[in-house]
Amino acid sequence: MKTNEKLSFFMELINCNYDLHYWNYDTDFHLLETDWINDLFAGAFFDFIGFRDLILKHLSTGNQLPLILEAESNLLWIAGIQSEENTPSHIYLIGPIFSGRDTHLLLRKKLDSYELSVSLRANIQRTFEHIPTIPSNILMQYAVMLHYCLNQKRISTSDVLFLNSAVSKQPEPVSLAGNSHAGIWINEQMLCKMLADGDPRYKEALQKSFSLSHGVKADIGDALRSHKNNCLVLLTLCSRACISGGLSPEIGYDLNDYYAQKIEYCKSMTDANKLCAEMLEDYVSRVQELKKNPSVSNLIRNACEYIKSHLSEEISIQELAKRTGYTEYYFSHKFKKELGCSVNEYILNEKIEQAKLLLAGTTDSIQSISDNLAFSNRSYFYTCFQKVTGMSPTEYRKQHHN
Repeated sequence: MKTNEKLSFFMELINCNYDLHYWNYDTDFHLLETDWINDLFAGAFFDFIGFRDLILKHLSTGNQLPLILEAESNLLWIAGIQSEENTPSHIYLIGPIFSGRDTHLLLRKKLDSYELSVSLRANIQRTFEHIPTIPSNILMQYAVMLHYCLNQKRISTSDVLFLNSAVSKQPEPVSLAGNSHAGIWINEQMLCKMLADGDPRYKEALQKSFSLSHGVKADIGDALRSHKNNCLVLLTLCSRACISGGLSPEIGYDLNDYYAQKIEYCKSMTDANKLCAEMLEDYVSRVQELKKNPSVSNLIRNACEYIKSHLSEEISIQELAKRTGYTEYYFSHKFKKELGCSVNEYILNEKIEQAKLLLAGTTDSIQSISDNLAFSNRSYFYTCFQKVTGMSPTEYRKQHHN
């Protein structure tokens, strides 16, 4: 199979998931072929943004490994070098690619700073809407596969280089002197042990940590961003400590992702502080629940944690059993033997407990609560709630609403 046929097949495979395009250049950076038809990124665009100089400098060192090239506003392209008898013959660019979900917003802000005509701005925005966002680990795997496609040589993702076309300023020197972190390590270990044990005194250890340090010492000129960074560090410590204390890694990592996203959404340090308190309480309460009944196996504990984290979904015994690797019969029998109730009874009770919290602590409509907890309809929600609590959702809200 010829190289152009391999590349065509490679692009077809990629385009099953992402809409990407290719540019084929010779080693003097003359365009030979492309499947890109938009005016944007055409002509001497790659020369203009500095990719030509980056690639030629890369080749001048004798390095012919693939690159991930980053332009302004976090736009990315994969660059692959085809060699013949160890001499570069063609340069292929594949893209464009967004590096993160917020890149669209960054580009919009960038466009606002230019005086563009309405038609040009509309054309640029339409183009951006079709640019895919690809996780960096997938991007590096594509670069490895492109290199194999062009040269029939195996490399690893660690061989892929990232280069930025922007001119970087020389960083300010950072001093490592001082003893401002004295005592933090021991206190941090105490905090992690308390979290792993589900010890409610973790709040005291946390306060002591705050008195010893104000967090990561990196002044980025944005107080809220720095505060969020510290919250993310605390989240990571907390999740790992609770996993070591018996929390299912799957639940621990899912919660980590959930709270990391919520931290990014915080608009103030007050919001971030409240969220961190909620986060810690959530993690610790889950560990405490695990330790209440040590006779319950890890298999059933993990199933219970999964149920609690997916109350907004329809949860089937089949899915739970599949996750454990056991048959539905064995899983259901083991669940009832250890907890004294059936799987469906446990799911229903957990959903009703969540409904009680929502009825008492929010103004959400009963229909909304029913929908959010994946009940088939409002009537069925009423019936289940009445059966478990002895009163209707409306009556419960009247008695308990704050």
